[in-house]
Amino acid sequence: MGFTFPYSVKILEKKYLNHNVIRFCVQKPYGYVHRPGQAIELSIAKPGYELAIAPFTITSLSSDPHLELIVKINQEVDSLTYGMSTLKIGETLQITEPWDSYNYKGRGVFIAAGTGITPFLPILKELEAKGEDLLKEHVLLYGNRTKEDILFYGKLKKVLGRNCIHILSRSKSPNSIYGRINMDILKKNIKDLHQQFYICGPRLFEKDISKQLIAIGVKKRYIQTGNKF
Repeated sequence: MGFTFPYSVKILEKKYLNHNVIRFCVQKPYGYVHRPGQAIELSIAKPGYELAIAPFTITSLSSDPHLELIVKINQEVDSLTYGMSTLKIGETLQITEPWDSYNYKGRGVFIAAGTGITPFLPILKELEAKGEDLLKEHVLLYGNRTKEDILFYGKLKKVLGRNCIHILSRSKSPNSIYGRINMDILKKNIKDLHQQFYICGPRLFEKDISKQLIAIGVKKRYIQTGNKF
């Protein structure tokens, strides 16, 4: 017997953002309230997916009329995300109440790999809506394989300007750093060790970046990752 979900929502829009990432817009249940940085558990409302459950960040704001999810597709045909990629408009997903994944605690550095950018998107949207001076208060270090893998390139540059720093591990591109996010890049772009550090990506990435931050003098209490267990 599978998990019991409190909400069933229909897919309203589905759009590929690049070769393996899809943006889903789904119905928002009546009275559903969430905050930037929160996530949900999700499954597909079809036989065979009863035990296929995974967490996804909500990338829309609570004031938006729908819920937005950005999903990286695993090409293994029995995976949940591959199943999601085959769904059509009007088909149904099952979701939980939102829960805290990241809590915005003030100015700092966002460090993301790939779709690890997703929890930071609604935080940046809300700050922009409030008129916060993002250029001065925040830095984004965003790691991807190639420029084509970068999500929302134009939007991030518009909001953060020169404080949006792209690091590409498998291709060279103008206005980006070739390689991986490492100690040298962290030292060069961190001006204050007492600000907040928000890290999201694969578990090993989060663990490695956290260790490097601590090694250069950042206190653990200033570091947030998506790995809560």
